[in-house]
Amino acid sequence: MNNYRTDIDGLRALAVLPVILFHAGFDWISGGFVGVDIFFVISGYLISNIIIKEIKSDKFSIREFYIRRLRRIMPALIFMIIVTISIFQYVALPNQAVEAAESGISALLSVSNFYFWSKSGYFSSQVEYMPLLHTWSLGVEEQFYIILPITLILLNKIKKFSHFVIFAFTLFAFFACVWLSAHKASIAYYMLPSRSWELLIGVFIAAVGGSRIHKGFWHQALPGLGVAMIVVSVISIRSDMIFPGWVALAPCIGAALIIHSDGKSWVARHVLSSRPMIATGLISYSLYLWHWPVLAIFRIRTASHFLNTEIAIISIFITFALAWFTWKFVETPFRDKRAMPAKRMFLILSGSSLVLIAGACISIAMSGFPGRLPKSAQNMLSASSDVDPFKDICAGLHDGKECRFGDSGAPITYAIIGDSHTSAMRAGIVASKIMGDATGTLFWQPGCALLEDAEMPGSIFRDECGVFKEGIWKKIEMHKEIHTIILGGRWPYLITGRQPEIGGSYIDWLVDEKTIKASADENVLVFKRSLDKTISRLTSMGMKVIIIGSTPEPGFDVPTTGALALYSGAVAPHGIPRKLVERRAGYADSIIAEVIKPHRDVRFVSIWKSFCDDKWCATERDGTVIYSDDDHISLSGALKVLAPAIGKLERTEAGRVAPQSRP
Repeated sequence: MNNYRTDIDGLRALAVLPVILFHAGFDWISGGFVGVDIFFVISGYLISNIIIKEIKSDKFSIREFYIRRLRRIMPALIFMIIVTISIFQYVALPNQAVEAAESGISALLSVSNFYFWSKSGYFSSQVEYMPLLHTWSLGVEEQFYIILPITLILLNKIKKFSHFVIFAFTLFAFFACVWLSAHKASIAYYMLPSRSWELLIGVFIAAVGGSRIHKGFWHQALPGLGVAMIVVSVISIRSDMIFPGWVALAPCIGAALIIHSDGKSWVARHVLSSRPMIATGLISYSLYLWHWPVLAIFRIRTASHFLNTEIAIISIFITFALAWFTWKFVETPFRDKRAMPAKRMFLILSGSSLVLIAGACISIAMSGFPGRLPKSAQNMLSASSDVDPFKDICAGLHDGKECRFGDSGAPITYAIIGDSHTSAMRAGIVASKIMGDATGTLFWQPGCALLEDAEMPGSIFRDECGVFKEGIWKKIEMHKEIHTIILGGRWPYLITGRQPEIGGSYIDWLVDEKTIKASADENVLVFKRSLDKTISRLTSMGMKVIIIGSTPEPGFDVPTTGALALYSGAVAPHGIPRKLVERRAGYADSIIAEVIKPHRDVRFVSIWKSFCDDKWCATERDGTVIYSDDDHISLSGALKVLAPAIGKLERTEAGRVAPQSRP
């Protein structure tokens, strides 16, 4: 205990409290998620400091190292996972219960960062209901500690240059993170290669030893500066910034300044080492483990991503109570080698792990016990399968024989072309009679609107989209009987690069041959240029062009949220605030209207207002769910809302769109 530093426990508190407050929805702490980055620095320092000292004194044992890691991490983790999975079998929807079970197994195996990377972005609306999302960071740490001991043993053999090697690794990992943050945001957030520099900062501090500044101005100033950097980061960093990247550097350097001091400055003694901070720091691991499951359970019971202030405060109190209980009765006993010898520990952890895996497998095998849902909730969930049957038939570059609608004996004279949003609108376009009784076909590809000479380098659909667009032009040229092209797309996403259901810093910029640097302003210019080129190429081929405007994007899974409300007795969301829809769909439509002005024969149909009243844009109409997920309209929505909207607007005000300001 001679090496125990109370100020580092205070730093733990300074890391965990912002994380809890941010996740609970307190807007004034917009960068609270950087607490995880601070934890990485702390962990890198503490673990490597022990390893380095033991290596130097020839006392290091890899076996003992991993036993210590098991004592520290697994008991509380397994306890939390078992409780969480068990509760989710009762409170959550069946698919959510299954996801909780799957992620519980991945967390036990220290690979949950891979699991959640494959699911969605960290700031996505979907993850609000995933109770074990936060365990991704434990996966990153444990993967790092597979590599660290061997690395430090090897570096001990080149003592003279070991500091330079660690510094070089840190620098390389940091710049790799900067690049990945800008180009592969999800990988940058969840994966060890892009997070290792934060842990390596702590390793570097441990390798160089303690601070040589024990008095004077800098002795007081540097820890104070570190606290200030963390506080400023917590209140100024936003989830829509490119992260981690350069943005994460400030809180990590702040943590490093505090750790590298001797713990005897005024800030260390009177702020970080105050009793409340030490007490919070001691239970910080359990606080971190419990805060997200508690919040997820409350969100599920209220059927809302956003908790009101009263419920948020209650959830924080419950988190602290559970954390204290876990620290007192789970963490502390397992850390005591005399009370919990290694053999007994292995026996208990092995048995608990088997219970966890068995319970999770039962949940998965039983599909989350769907029979417990009332019929009304089951009907609401069924909207997720209310999808146009032509969607699968018409995917990609098909031959058109099965993908035809209208008179079966007539030639195909028009084609609907675009992305998955376009395929969702197909039934509404046909039912609107915008093309009368003519026979048409649909060509669609995920994430791929027909934008000439433009691409999204960061999109997972980039390669497929390029092939699709090349093929489409060949199809149009080949089928001489086609005289009309109807273009659709998720225009707000293409123009802004952002998707409401993903959130955070996940941006997909459009680029073309004129792009020097991708940005928000350049993205709009690329869109305008590419859409203009598409229209010009089509009209030069003698095609009539109709563009269908933007549909409102809920940003939350409509069938899931509605089913949760029916299951828990909560109040379902009214819909989508009209102001948000106008800011995205209205703005996108105004950009399209601007592009088509020089093209006199192009018709544009703006439809988003048909979903809305003065305050809300509907996600249900006359008791029918009109979205199949968080952004696609359902087949019922296409027929019930879209078809009459297109028919009416085509006859009255097609192409007339008021200018909108940038969102």
